[in-house]
Amino acid sequence: MQKTLDYLRELKINNSKDWFLDHMNEYEEARTELNDLAFLVLEQLALFDPLLNDEVDVSRFISNLVIIKPKKSGPYHTHFSISISPLANDGNEPLYDIHIDPEQSYISIKYDPDIFGIQVMRNFITKNADQFREILEDTFSDGFELNESSVLSALPKGYQPGVPGEQFIKLQRYEIRCPVDLLKDQGELVRDITASFRAVLPMLNFMRRGLGLA
Repeated sequence: MQKTLDYLRELKINNSKDWFLDHMNEYEEARTELNDLAFLVLEQLALFDPLLNDEVDVSRFISNLVIIKPKKSGPYHTHFSISISPLANDGNEPLYDIHIDPEQSYISIKYDPDIFGIQVMRNFITKNADQFREILEDTFSDGFELNESSVLSALPKGYQPGVPGEQFIKLQRYEIRCPVDLLKDQGELVRDITASFRAVLPMLNFMRRGLGLA
């Protein structure tokens, strides 16, 4: 992934339309690296996640391969993201994510719920708070951490202090992250990513059950 990381570093320094257009070759090389990585990871995920059946059409499972999507105004994005999921429930589902950034790359299991989904997930957690906490602690042992950037200052409407899983009910999105070294050779990188995802599959399956997807 060296070419991709170098490209992102340069883009961060020279974040303009002219530079972007003048370096389309580097952009296409980065895009090729990302597509290769995405399909290799998906192929391995499908070996232990039955909802990702690569015998159907693997391309449809890559739900969000973000390759420098500029806003109407402002700078270009300077990171890439590969998100893989079964594309169930109209996309309102937890997914595997690979965040690619020269400053800090990581993999994650995450769920960005809609208004309905957040209520369903919160209710499921309150009913299964001990199990959620136990699964979460296991992910910590595997090198993951809980992203708490979306935490509310107070409990959402309808929840009282002391509710089971109170600290998790305040979250507006659910994500566990683990750093990843993208400079490893491709084979080792794919093995490390998929091994880490496999270790935290119970968290993904917990969220799927909460949404009635497993």
